[in-house]
Amino acid sequence: MNDISKIDPHLAVKEAIGKDDVVLLDPREEPFTLYGVYHEDGAYRRMPMSVAEKVNDGVRDLSMNTAGGRIAFKTNSPYVALSCKRPSCWRMPHMALTGSAGFCLFTRDADGYDYYGTFVPTNSMAGYESVLDFPDAREREIVIYFPLYCPVSECMIGIQKDASIEKWSGYTYEKPIVFYGSSITQGGCSSTSGTDYISRLSRRFDANYINLGFSGSAKAEDVMLDYLASLDMSIFVCDYDHNAPNTEHLRSTHQRLYDRFREKQPDTPFIMISRPNIATNQRSDPYGRRDVIIDTFRYARAKGDTRVWYIDGESFFLGRNENDCTIDSVHPSDMGYIYMAEGIESTIRLIMSEIDCLN
Repeated sequence: MNDISKIDPHLAVKEAIGKDDVVLLDPREEPFTLYGVYHEDGAYRRMPMSVAEKVNDGVRDLSMNTAGGRIAFKTNSPYVALSCKRPSCWRMPHMALTGSAGFCLFTRDADGYDYYGTFVPTNSMAGYESVLDFPDAREREIVIYFPLYCPVSECMIGIQKDASIEKWSGYTYEKPIVFYGSSITQGGCSSTSGTDYISRLSRRFDANYINLGFSGSAKAEDVMLDYLASLDMSIFVCDYDHNAPNTEHLRSTHQRLYDRFREKQPDTPFIMISRPNIATNQRSDPYGRRDVIIDTFRYARAKGDTRVWYIDGESFFLGRNENDCTIDSVHPSDMGYIYMAEGIESTIRLIMSEIDCLN
């Protein structure tokens, strides 16, 4: 038997919306709010193609992956449906399709965010349709997360025809935190598009963010550094250690990244993170790499910069669950992403408290 849903109906995947009263709406239009991505030349993107193609081939292609994209709105519809089209779809044996190619939905109320469900993707390369039913028709604030490793050319949101739809109330911190880094930053190999460490931190702080993680392709080229420094942001998180080909490359780029960023943004809080799971991944002189980042931090402090922080990635996975924190000695499991979020949370909380005082 090839269809496991014949044995366990809970593993069946709906392949159509199946609602007679659904109306499909474009999330690029009011009253939706789109975060982390925008639509350009027939596809959703994380950064302009005119910049991405000058960085490297990986950034050019991966900038079309919609990691960090979100759709937010308020509705009393008893269900939310989704229909999407995509030009291609990564099929990675060590990452769940729900994370690489699926959308997932969280609700928000006065107590915070709650995961409600995943629009489980089908194996179709062209796209898919899915629907999540609520137990009632009360008003809810909705945040839908785009796929982490998949390009999306078109996305439509479905609600009941006569249901209300309004603009949501926004993030507490609307100016985004910008994350630059590797596949770990992009979200590999999170089980859903809302369980990577960045989206977890976003929900904990009710903060907007931009995910500029590029699998295997974050190497701190000057074009990329200038683009990062041009963005309006509340905090910058630098996490590209894993993608530096070797310690020498990291040393030749890391301090330069800091200096180039500070030329344009002298006061923006700057967090430097060394790669996680050093204890379980001894490749490529991991402690030498960490020394490079510490040296940049000390250099910045010696210049009198009090708006820079260093977080030791080795501290994330230590303890009795250390061996459960990755799926391949590099990319975090969902447990690993929880620990990463917890390891970074206190530093962001400190910075946020200062921002609140300034406001």
